[in-house]
Amino acid sequence: MALLQPIELPQTGVTASYWRITHIQMDCGARITEAQLHGYLDEAARRAGRAPLHHIPFRFEADALPDHFTIAVADLYRAIREAPGELDATGKPLPSRFHDAADA
Repeated sequence: MALLQPIELPQTGVTASYWRITHIQMDCGARITEAQLHGYLDEAARRAGRAPLHHIPFRFEADALPDHFTIAVADLYRAIREAPGELDATGKPLPSRFHDAADA
């Protein structure tokens, strides 16, 4: 599973279109889950073993996931889609940049 969402990377100008969770870490005592979403040029680049172009960390409290102790990867992708994005000029969170991403 992955997300299809073209995002231009400001440091290079390259657009990563294929985003896949590559790392998950759980702190069961604190009920926090951290996930790393890595971006690739496209699915073919990822399958060819190319290095990711960028990564985006996400941190979820227990209430963001259905059951902190039995997390499905699909639940993490859903949480990434629903996570608040950057703040607008008034300080209000924008939707996640993956809100409308297609499934791969």
